[in-house]
Amino acid sequence: MPQANKPAMTSGPGALSQRTDGGPASKQAIRYVSGMPSYGDGQDLVNLQAQAPMGATPNPGKPLSPSTIAGAAAQSAPAQQSQVTSLTAPTQRPDEPVTTGAASGPGFGPSILGINPGSAAAAGGQSAKQTVQALAQHPDASPALKQLAATLGI
Repeated sequence: MPQANKPAMTSGPGALSQRTDGGPASKQAIRYVSGMPSYGDGQDLVNLQAQAPMGATPNPGKPLSPSTIAGAAAQSAPAQQSQVTSLTAPTQRPDEPVTTGAASGPGFGPSILGINPGSAAAAGGQSAKQTVQALAQHPDASPALKQLAATLGI
């Protein structure tokens, strides 16, 4: 259902009875997108845009320079980006069993991770907060885990 070209000057009693927004100037233009995956998706998208139009896009004036964009991206980038290892990449620890850190199998047990499951059971259980903070003390702890532990410590 398309928006009215000239909305009513009153909309009934109440604090918002004199609203005049909602006209065509306050909405983005409806756009047809070709190349959609299924037949009829483009027309469906047009119908959806007509039912719930988006707000108008602000006009920024002149376009930003590439150096300004690069500077803003550098400021918003995280301080340290971790490298993501591909699932098909060769192992980085060829002499370490895959069961290292598990309670059974070859390799070091859970103690290598800085947690001792026996002591947690003896102490009546360990809270999630204490577990996260203990894991964050490990030298191989990720920056995200250290940040989480700091947040929980507040």
